[in-house]
Amino acid sequence: MSSALRAAPAAGRPPRVDAFRAAPGGGRAGGRAVGALLRRDLAERRGLRLSFLLDLLFGFLNLLVFLFVSRVLMLAPTADFAGAGRYFDFVAVGIVFLLVIQAATVQVVARVAAEQRDGTLELLAAQPVPGWALAFGLVGYPFAFALLRAGIYLGLLAGFLGLHVDNADWPGVVVTLVLAALCALPFGVVLMGLAVVVGHGDPVARLLVVALSFLSGTYFPTAALPDVLHPLCAVLPTRVALDGLRHALTGGGWVGATPALAGTAAVLLPLSAWTFDRALGLARRRGVLTRG
Repeated sequence: MSSALRAAPAAGRPPRVDAFRAAPGGGRAGGRAVGALLRRDLAERRGLRLSFLLDLLFGFLNLLVFLFVSRVLMLAPTADFAGAGRYFDFVAVGIVFLLVIQAATVQVVARVAAEQRDGTLELLAAQPVPGWALAFGLVGYPFAFALLRAGIYLGLLAGFLGLHVDNADWPGVVVTLVLAALCALPFGVVLMGLAVVVGHGDPVARLLVVALSFLSGTYFPTAALPDVLHPLCAVLPTRVALDGLRHALTGGGWVGATPALAGTAAVLLPLSAWTFDRALGLARRRGVLTRG
């Protein structure tokens, strides 16, 4: 953690973070808070190159397993793979997208739980910055890391595992991937608030990831699900994002998903930040900003 965020409080005064002191306005203070937290996280994780490489290796081996599995599957001729020519192309993109969802939910919940255990969440909550800034500051690094990792996996898939990207619309891939992550982040921010107040956000986040993976069509088309689930699948932003990402990689029509994803992010992100701010206030009143 950077020295600015480690500053010990003076006797009789509430703890402060030096990086936030110079910002007089709420919006400006919030922006400085987000930037300070992101710089702190980048500085702390700069030396974790081995962990990053092992994470990439694990993901690559996972994709390799699905490559061999796809070669022995007997698929129905009427199966709809959202423009993908084969099952591996379909499931590989689904797994890459699932990693983004995991980062936006499980990883951010684990992150806020670590802040509680270390006592830094209470320190941060005492700063003159809005709660939304703390929420977005805490999820900033997982968000950026998830996008970077997704890009690397797509490169590995195309370069070594034969993912068909000859007709890919790469600007569309980038736009859809970013919007998909922005639509997944509100789930994580709300779960962070749950973790702060109740302390059981991690198992809920993992259950949510499993549910979204099935309902969004990560491993198989949503048409294979029971009919009663189809209306829910149709309105899930993660399902819309995953279909858009697959179409962008195959040169199909991804633009139609953009307004829905942008509108969803514009509504859910502020709402989730407000929820986290309320959760932070409740945890402060209950005295559970720090947990053992």
